[in-house]
Formats: sequence, C-alpha cells, structure tokens
Amino acid sequence: MKFSKLVYRNLFRNKLRAVLTMLLMAAIFFFVATLLSILENFTMFSEAGKGQNRLAVQSAISLATVLPVSHEAKIRQIPGIVDVCQLQWFGAYYKEQKNFFANFAVDHTHMRAVFDDYVTSDAEFAAFANDRQGTLVGDELMKRFNWKIGDRITLKSTIFPFNPELTIRGVSHHTIDTSSLFFHMDYFQQSMGNNGLVGTFWVKVKDRKNMAAIAKQIDDMFRNSTDPTETFTEKEFQLNFLSMMGDIKLLFHSISLCSIFMVILLAAITMSMSARERVTEIAVLKAIGFSHRLVLTLMLVEFTLLTLIGGVIGVISGKIVFHFVNMTKVTQGFLVNFTLFPASMATCIAASLVVGLLAGGWPAMRSANMSVVDGLRRVV
Repeated sequence: MKFSKLVYRNLFRNKLRAVLTMLLMAAIFFFVATLLSILENFTMFSEAGKGQNRLAVQSAISLATVLPVSHEAKIRQIPGIVDVCQLQWFGAYYKEQKNFFANFAVDHTHMRAVFDDYVTSDAEFAAFANDRQGTLVGDELMKRFNWKIGDRITLKSTIFPFNPELTIRGVSHHTIDTSSLFFHMDYFQQSMGNNGLVGTFWVKVKDRKNMAAIAKQIDDMFRNSTDPTETFTEKEFQLNFLSMMGDIKLLFHSISLCSIFMVILLAAITMSMSARERVTEIAVLKAIGFSHRLVLTLMLVEFTLLTLIGGVIGVISGKIVFHFVNMTKVTQGFLVNFTLFPASMATCIAASLVVGLLAGGWPAMRSANMSVVDGLRRVV
C-alpha cells in the first residue's frame, strides 16, 4: 500500500491508452469466458440426468436410422434393468422456422420411471396421459410463447409427413432442460401408420455400476440381427450428438488460446511503449534509492493490474449481459439456461494475470536492469 499512489498514477499516466487497453482485455476475455462457458453448458447438460443411470440405445448404423419397436421386449429381459422408454426425435418448429426447439414423441407409460428428473404434477401428468394429443412443455417454452395449459398448438414437421396438433396438458420442470416438448408416442405411431419403428430406447438401470455390462449385453443381443444397436451412457450419447457438429471442444479451446496469445502480443506492445516513455523517470527512482527488485515489482504490479482490471470487467460484463439476454431463446434451445459459470470466470481472471506477467515481464526487467547513467543519458 506504501507505493499504491505511485502505481495508480503510472497506470493512468496516459488515460486514453490505459482505458483502451482495458477495454481490449475486457472484450477478449468476455469472448473467451463465453466460449468456455458454452463448453461447460454442454457438460452440465450431458450430466443432468438424475442418478446418472440411464442408457441410450440407438442404431449401430447411425442416430438417424430407426429401430424396430420389438427390440424393447428383448431389452427388458436383461437383469438389472428398471424400465425402458421409447423416444423419437421429431424435429418440428412452431409457426416459423426460427421458433425451433427440442420436441420428442415419448412412451408416456414409461416416461416417469425412466426420465424421473423431468418433474410434473400428478394432476397435469394424468391429464397428459389421458389425452392422445396431449403434450408436456418445458417452463421456458411456456414463457417464450406465452402458452397456457389448455392451449391448442400445431407443430410443423421438418422430417415426418404430418404436423401434430397438440393440447398443452402440463408443464415439465427440469434443472437444465427447460425448453423441450413431449407428446404421445402412440399419436406419433398412429400418424405414421403404425410402422413399428422408433428412434431410440432409453433404459433405466438399477445399479449404476452395472451400466457398462448391461450396455454390452444389449449390443451383443442384436449384434447379428438386421438391426444392430449401439448403447451409450446418457453423457456419452449427448457428447456424441454434439460431436456431429465437429470437435467443438478442440475448436473452442484453440480459439481461446489464439485469442489469449493475441492479447499477450497486444499487451506487450502497449507495455513496452509505457516502459520506454519512463526510462529517465526509472533512472531517477534508482538514483534516489529504489532498488532493482522494487522497481521490477512496481512495474509488474502496474502491468498485471492493467490486464487484471480488463479481465474482471470482461467477465463481469458477460455475467450481466447473459443475465438479461435469454440465450435459450436466441439459440433456439441450443444453449439452455446459459450463463457465465464460476469456473470459466475464474479461468479468465487467472489468465488475465498471466497475460500481465508474460506481456509485462520483459519490458519491466529491461527497465529495472538499466543503469542509472544509461537511463539519464537516454532522451525519449
């Protein structure tokens, strides 16, 4: 605290340059924190299942290939399985294509047992179960479209040759997934001519320790059939689904590292200019008794403070922005309940300190090592 005033005055000796540098840091760390939080959002969604004891059974050919409904009876014979539920991705939108969200046909008779983390009141679920054209809607969707229980809605399909006409019978509550819609599998099958095909089976396993063994049993059972399967844990299934868009994790980390490398170079240029302008001043400080170590410390504190303030502004701004901007709506349900997560914010703040040390280290050492005579002799 003894030299805080000196550090403050040097930090803002050129106010425009200091403010612009901080804003640059803030913009880049806002961007990096957003990318890291998107990855964390994906991870949270993939781990959102209650108890983490669900398996997803899909076609071994591809996720887009359907399986015969008859597989369900054979899967149920495997010991250690609590229940099995059919699920079909429907891929429809509401009124306009921009109003796209996750919507599924689900076997309502087994939905509660398998998807026990989607909470609906008993009365609302009973109303849904008793109406072939009933639907359960996530609470975020209800708010987004100003829907009410009892409203009639029509979904426009992008995959299947019919548009479901549905009545909202209940609201599903989930800690992560708040923007999904579920309607009856029997309505879907009837509209498709009862072709006896479904996209995936979701299996609730009694003991999580047996998930790998049960997954292998399922796949071995159908390995030589005309419809082989591939079984994943819920987390693996979600990550595989995201991997269809490419290696997002590698891409986002690469972009983040490139952004931080760029900001190090830009910060190094700014700090070198600042150090060069103060050669004579530093020589005077050393002449009146400031040690080499003290000069080096003061300059590093100044430079790291510059980048740290920028990093803090960036992550706080991101937290505020994503508090008011509904990213679930903006991304059409791709990012659910998105915000900047504490781990991403802490990573960016730590990175801003490292940027200050790396970018300011060389200019600070060079200035601190300069002799008093050379410093006083130099004219800037």
